[in-house]
Amino acid sequence: MLPALPNGLGASFRDTFLAWIRPAFETVRIVREGAGSIGMGVLDLFSLEEENRILRARLEGLSAHEETHRELSRENARLRKLLGFRAKAGWSVTPAEVIGRELGPWSRGLLLNKGTRQGVRQGMAVITSTGLVGRVSEAGPGSSRVALLTDPHFRVIGRLPESHLCGLVSGGPTGQCLVTYLPLDETIREGQRVTTAGGKSFAPSGIPIGVIRKIWKDSSEMYQTARVEPAVHLGAVDEVLVISWHSDR
Repeated sequence: MLPALPNGLGASFRDTFLAWIRPAFETVRIVREGAGSIGMGVLDLFSLEEENRILRARLEGLSAHEETHRELSRENARLRKLLGFRAKAGWSVTPAEVIGRELGPWSRGLLLNKGTRQGVRQGMAVITSTGLVGRVSEAGPGSSRVALLTDPHFRVIGRLPESHLCGLVSGGPTGQCLVTYLPLDETIREGQRVTTAGGKSFAPSGIPIGVIRKIWKDSSEMYQTARVEPAVHLGAVDEVLVISWHSDR
């Protein structure tokens, strides 16, 4: 319309019209720019959330990798100790891994991944670099079962090196390890070590069994009994050595 109006009137009307409509256009522009900023803000938010998700996933992966590395280091240390003990002992031994556990009140044992095909026989001693674990109670072609020190059916002659006393080491019904038939007239102290006595036994002499923690007289008052804390943490054994020596028959 504006070009069709006379010059004076057209210019005056045009200025008035523009002055009147400019605020509306400014409002529209501001709203559009604001909407664009909001849109970019939403996109930035989604981008940050995605970036955080990726970083969290990477952090979890690194944490898992670090824990795996620590576990491998611990396993490496255990195996090095076993190999060192094996070389020092001079016995014929078979390394084995624990693949199962039986920790009931009347039967406490381990299942190993080695059997008769690898030279494991019933009656052989089972140890770690720390001490005695138990005795092979059953041996199959590819696996074997070990009765732990704390199994009620376990028996071995133990010796107190400090006093040269001997007693019968056995498992108790509550998961304890006991040494019985200690002489009444002998002084036995808490903290004394107990080792295997050797001789005509399934285990050579000098293998640590544990430490005496409590002593009392038997109800018949004919001998003393002591509770022994095993040298090996039996609930955390993962690798063992099965000993074959001249007296295992």
